[in-house]
Amino acid sequence: MAAAQADANAVAAQLNAVETRYAQIEDGIQLLQAQVENAQARIAALEVMTRDRAVAAYVKGGNDDAFGALLSTSSPMQAARRAHFLQQANQNDDRVVGQLNSARDDLEATQATLKNQRDEQQALKQHLAAQSEVMQQQLAEANRARDELAARLEREQAAAAAAEAARIRALQAASKPQNVSGSGTSAGSAGQIIANPGGGSFQCPVSGAAYSDSYGPRGSGFHYGIDMFAPTGTPLVAVKAGSVSQMPMDGAGGNEAYLSANDGNVYFYAHLSQYAGGPRSVAQGEIIGYVGSTGDATAPHLHFEIRLGGANGTRIDPYPTLQSAGC
Repeated sequence: MAAAQADANAVAAQLNAVETRYAQIEDGIQLLQAQVENAQARIAALEVMTRDRAVAAYVKGGNDDAFGALLSTSSPMQAARRAHFLQQANQNDDRVVGQLNSARDDLEATQATLKNQRDEQQALKQHLAAQSEVMQQQLAEANRARDELAARLEREQAAAAAAEAARIRALQAASKPQNVSGSGTSAGSAGQIIANPGGGSFQCPVSGAAYSDSYGPRGSGFHYGIDMFAPTGTPLVAVKAGSVSQMPMDGAGGNEAYLSANDGNVYFYAHLSQYAGGPRSVAQGEIIGYVGSTGDATAPHLHFEIRLGGANGTRIDPYPTLQSAGC
């Protein structure tokens, strides 16, 4: 199980790197699109200028009229000036045509770059989907191994408890002739409270997740949390006792939950597939929702944040806390 979890964590790190590259490409595409629009506007202006110059040349009769005017002048100085002005006009026309051709070349090159960027973005999407599938399979194997071990432990504990109870009943029967009856307790809703396997004051928000330290810059923005990858429907629990509030389909985070813990900090959960119960006070380990991919998510995962002092407090890197708790 440890080996499968390590492999899943490695894939999760690759997914985070791909998502960062995806965001960078998206920023580049937006920049290239703006360059294309600017180039198209420049070309349109140059085309109008070229057309106007061509019309003017046609109306005035082109170089023949200028040459006729040049021959008809009686002053050598005026003839020189006319020739100079004519040369300047031709140079201006040539320059505009050259600028138009250059702008068209630049546009063609920018559009080619834009296509390459979009192709790379599509390839990254496909790679991300493939990596996510591999990771989900590894997580499923790790979870099955964990569940098998847990079931085996439970059976062994139940057998040991039954044997101990039988031994005690035998001793009681041997020492007392009367019957002894016990009373049992009924568990609450299955899975409502998940015990903290690591003990301590902080409990993992989701069991068996794969994750890496993805807190930090991503594209042109900043990723303020840790992405913990797990199959859709995996229970999410309160990391500490406190009160939970809900923000259904709140933009990029999809279904979000805010745990205002008794320690004064807020723990933020995003991309939930659904909630477990409504806003309420919760104990540590109480299920508050389930893993999903709502909002701006490319694969099922929990986006988890720690906000010091309140919902608008400083958002710190949750990775050391998660690692210390053995998540």
